[in-house]
Amino acid sequence: MKRLSLRWRMTLWYGAAVAASLLITGIALVILARHVLADRMDHALREELREISLELEMSVGLAEFQNAANARFFHHDIYEFAVFTADGQVVFLSAGLQNLESSNFPVDTAKADIQTSGTVLPWGAQLLVATWTKASSFGPLTVLSATSLNPVTDEVRRLESMIGVVFPLATLIALTGGYWLSGRALNPVRELALAAGSMSINCLDKRVPVTNPHDEIGQLATTLNSLISRLETAVTEIRRFTADASHEIRTPLAAIRMEAELALSRIRSDNEYRLALSVVVEEVTRLGRLADQLLDLSRHDAGLRQKCTARINVSHVLHETVEKLTGISKSKGVKLTLDCEGIPVALGDEIRLRQAFCNVLENAIKYTASGGSVSVCCKVQQKQIRIEFRDTGIGIYPEHIPRLFERFYRVDESRSQNTGGAGLGLPIARAHVQSCFGEISITSKPGVGTAVLVLLPVLDELESKAEFTLNGSMAAAGI
Repeated sequence: MKRLSLRWRMTLWYGAAVAASLLITGIALVILARHVLADRMDHALREELREISLELEMSVGLAEFQNAANARFFHHDIYEFAVFTADGQVVFLSAGLQNLESSNFPVDTAKADIQTSGTVLPWGAQLLVATWTKASSFGPLTVLSATSLNPVTDEVRRLESMIGVVFPLATLIALTGGYWLSGRALNPVRELALAAGSMSINCLDKRVPVTNPHDEIGQLATTLNSLISRLETAVTEIRRFTADASHEIRTPLAAIRMEAELALSRIRSDNEYRLALSVVVEEVTRLGRLADQLLDLSRHDAGLRQKCTARINVSHVLHETVEKLTGISKSKGVKLTLDCEGIPVALGDEIRLRQAFCNVLENAIKYTASGGSVSVCCKVQQKQIRIEFRDTGIGIYPEHIPRLFERFYRVDESRSQNTGGAGLGLPIARAHVQSCFGEISITSKPGVGTAVLVLLPVLDELESKAEFTLNGSMAAAGI
């Protein structure tokens, strides 16, 4: 069955369903017809029995009844009649029952109410017989009426024959119609497969036509178009990422090669060789840092880095980060301040969070002119730790903000190259904040400054106090 095409499988299932329905309907019709015909025959037989019994009641003597019965009931197209005395003597027999005795009929089951049963005559005829006992002026009698079962049997057989002819014909029509209907139903799927098959990695701008977006095929086509759009975006990002990474790697490699070629072009003094090697070491360090950053982001994208569940003191991390960058801010003439309310505790990794804060603060200091300020404010609001990094730098135009977390994206290529940035600081910061169950966002206004907001879920207050007390006790013990 699995080797058949979907069209043939749908056709066979449709044909099997129709055949099963016809078979069940045919069996039900035969049973119903047999029951209706038998019920109708039984009702008519009882009426005929009452007719001859009425004649028996109206007759005064035996001779009178026999004369009346011979006149009315001796010859009948469908029904036969018989009347017996209590000891089995024949009182009356219609034409079809001549030469028969009471033993050929179920007279022993006769009661005051009508009883019906089947019997078989000596020559094989099957009869349905209705009997009852009836009082008369010349003693109690057993009265019966009978009719042949052949008409019922013939009608049922004709119905069975008709069903036997209609069933295979209807099944064949169902299979033919099912094959045609399944072909029409699957035609959009076939067109969908052809359209999807014509696409390649180099032409992801094409889309599958959507005939009816409200049916199942239309929904499938819409979903496939959405998948292709995401794939196109991913491929574009990969290509851009590869190009940017190649560009970033080529620059330090070119510097290393140039310094090496200059050092080898002629014999130089020890100081000149030392200067050349220091440039090489600086560029190699830059390459190593870039490789570490790319590896860190790749692990985050692949889900190889688990989210951290250690409790960390956010204020402690902020104080250490600000203290580390105070020297850089003073050298640029930028005022760096920290305002932290309370001792917020969150789940995360202290090293990753410190690197994220450091990346954000370095960008803020880097793009703030001398005499400007960078402030860090940390407070707890609505079970969230809100950490806001605000600077009075040059700001960012709105069209650049949605792309700031893209790798290697730089608002100004020349300015970024002069400051030594590779465009990975903010993507790494977002990856680290997300690994700590947090969120990061940026708002900016050109000429006014930029604000970076980091939101971290805060732990339960009692848990935070217990954790802080434990950390304080361990620190006091020198652990």
